[in-house]
Amino acid sequence: MKDLCLFNSQRLTVSALKQTLNHVELNQLIAILSPEVTRYLPPSFHGITTPVDAKVWLNDQAHTSQIYGIYHNAELTLIGLLIIYEDNGHAHIGYLFDAQYWGKGYASELLKALIHYGKAKTQWRVIHGGVSVDNPASAHVLSKMGFTKTPSNTSDMLQFELAL
Repeated sequence: MKDLCLFNSQRLTVSALKQTLNHVELNQLIAILSPEVTRYLPPSFHGITTPVDAKVWLNDQAHTSQIYGIYHNAELTLIGLLIIYEDNGHAHIGYLFDAQYWGKGYASELLKALIHYGKAKTQWRVIHGGVSVDNPASAHVLSKMGFTKTPSNTSDMLQFELAL
């Protein structure tokens, strides 16, 4: 985990997610991709219930984006995912946490560390994030961290951006 570290915060370490996860990590990934967590996400995130499903999903996602594991420093467990697609100075992000970690400030902590990383270590000019209109908690976190709402191409999504 530490040798692949992208950045960390007080409680979290964000590291490149290996294509060869062990059995424990695959089960943690399945928990993160539970129906409760993925209900507002695209269909490609749904139905991940076995280690084989998780391996296929991870391989498919890695073709278009960078996939990072969010690890809990004290527990040394995979508790979430950070997905980044970079395009010409723009970072399009998505993040999700195992439901047992919701409401404990992890998303805000992740975004604060990501913004610091983006300013200090990348050529990003803007970070973009999108959330379902049915997910006001995620929209609130983005707003709280300084992201501003921007026009969306669809009525079921809210788009946000933060200039670095």
